Order: sequence, then structure tokens, then C-alpha cells
Amino acid sequence: MPHANVISTGISLKRIGLDFWMEKSLAEADRAHHDWNPSAVHDLRVALRRCRTMAEALSEVNPAPGWRKLKKSSRALFHRLGELRDTQVAREWVKKLSVPSEPIRKHLLKILSRKERQQRADAARVLDRFDRKAWRKMARKLPEKADFFPLESVVFQRLALSSLNQALELHHRASRGRSRIAWHRLRIAIKKFRYIVENFLPQRYQAWSADLKLMQDLLGDVHDLDVLRVTVRRQCANLDPAAVAVWLEKMEAERKQRLDQFREKLHEKEFLWLSWRAGLQGGNSLQTISLIDFQDAYSAS
Repeated sequence: MPHANVISTGISLKRIGLDFWMEKSLAEADRAHHDWNPSAVHDLRVALRRCRTMAEALSEVNPAPGWRKLKKSSRALFHRLGELRDTQVAREWVKKLSVPSEPIRKHLLKILSRKERQQRADAARVLDRFDRKAWRKMARKLPEKADFFPLESVVFQRLALSSLNQALELHHRASRGRSRIAWHRLRIAIKKFRYIVENFLPQRYQAWSADLKLMQDLLGDVHDLDVLRVTVRRQCANLDPAAVAVWLEKMEAERKQRLDQFREKLHEKEFLWLSWRAGLQGGNSLQTISLIDFQDAYSAS
């Protein structure tokens, strides 16, 4: 029988909420606009993702038109940043998997550099159209709605439990087949669960953060390798087939290593899925939440 991670009731519940991340998004946008380096692109996309994830979660418990407006206003920039980020990470993987003298490395870096320049220009145009005034206005109004329910509320446990159940179902699908898309969808689901716990259930996040981050990072590497694999197949079709095959084998080996580590991590502590679920249903949970509340949360999921 799996046991939930012990959850401390003595830590301070300081809300780092929607207002923080909306202001952070503007600051990171200013930083990224200078040179669009990988670190700045990553940080801006993370800030926007947190805003979008919180808006999606909060729209389920406190409906308001502002949540949809927030997501719509940031959608184009968020997706452009994702495309640019994929290309920048692909360049890092190309360098990691090869030595400077390899012809395929030179070929891929040339193609990816050209693609990155175009994507930087596209991202800059989208950012120029980003309505900062409207964003700041939302940043003043929406946090009050975001703070309507207290941290660790059963309402947020309900959201986390629903998100966890979705991730578990996606894990079953990914494990049954060989679909690379299924693993990508699972990565997104785990990321959503992680952000809900991080922003709304900080006591649980303190106990679960290391495992959640590792799992997200492992599946992130799998996704990055899958993106690079498509690029190699498309862009290197006219190069030496034997050399291309070596590249594909390298990527598959790196991918397998991370999926194996992911599976080991899941089963390490009497199966993490069940441990987290127990923490949301009542096992080693906060005493301030009643059994009836937990039963309601479970039935609502």
C-alpha cells in the first residue's frame, strides 16, 4: 500500500500568485527582446506558461471572462516562443551529440541557425504587437479573483486530483504504445499538475517538487530528442545514410535512457502516482480538511 509523502503543516503559506507572474512576464519580455538568447526565451515562456496554467485552473473554480482574455492575449507569443525554444534546444543537442568535425553537425547547425534567425524575427514581431497596457490592467484586476480561495483549499485539491488522474490515464496510453505524441502529451499533463500544486498547494509541493521536476525534465529531454529526430530525417535525407543512421541511433539511445529513468522514478517510492493521489485524498493530508471534503473532491474528479 503506497504512502503519501509527509506534508508539513508548519511552513508559512506565502502566495506567489498570478500578480507576481504577470509582472514577471513583462520583465522577462523586456529582457528577451534584446537578443532572444536561450535563457531569456526560456524564462519568458515559463512565466507566461505559469500565468496561462493558473488562468486555466482558476477558470474552473471562479469563472470570469478575464481568464480567457489572459490566455487569448498571450497565445500567439507563447506559441512563437515555443517554436523558437525548440530550435534553440535542438542546436544544443546537436552540439552535445557530436564533435565539431562531423559533416552532419555542420549541416544541421547551419539549418537550425537560419531557422532560429527567422523565428527570432517572428517572435519579435509578435512581442511588438503584445498589448502590455491590457496585460497590466488584467494584472491589477485578476489577482483578486485568483485569491478568492485560500492556499491548500479543497477546491485546489480537487483541481490537482483531476489533473493527476488525467496524467495517469495519459501514462497508461503512452506505456501501452510506441507513440511519441503520447509521451509529449504526458509531459504537458505532468507540467500542468506540477504548476497547480506549486501555485495552490505549496505544502504538498514542498514534499513533491524534486520528483515532479525530475519527471518533467526527463520527458522534456524525450520531447527535445523527438523534435530533433524529425529535423534529422527531413534535412539529412541526401547525406550519407550510414552517418544519418548513427545519429538516429544516438538519439534513440539517449531517449531510451531517459524513459527508463522515468519509469524507475515512478516505481521508486511505492509508485509515485498512488503516493500523490493518497496525499490528495486524505493519506497524511492536512487535518484542517475534513473527510467529507476529501470525499467530495474525489467524487468530483
